[in-house]
Amino acid sequence: MKPLISILLTLAGAGLILVAIVTALEPLLGLYQGALADPLGQPEGSERQAADRMLGAALWGLPGVVLFLVGVIWLKVLAARRIARAARRR
Repeated sequence: MKPLISILLTLAGAGLILVAIVTALEPLLGLYQGALADPLGQPEGSERQAADRMLGAALWGLPGVVLFLVGVIWLKVLAARRIARAARRR
């Protein structure tokens, strides 16, 4: 049961991180697409708005990093215990 929980934590964390990365890159891509389409037509402050949206999206990734790290560390501890248990049996 413990390996399943740690794998789920790792996958949930990785999913949150990926969603945060994609969500953070969308404003940047929109900004560059707008600059390529009409270089002089960018409204004032569009870069600042894009930066704020990117930071907000990156903040969604923080819990994902925590979940991912907890899951990975837990998996490594379980693997180390399994190896130690197998070494004691020999």
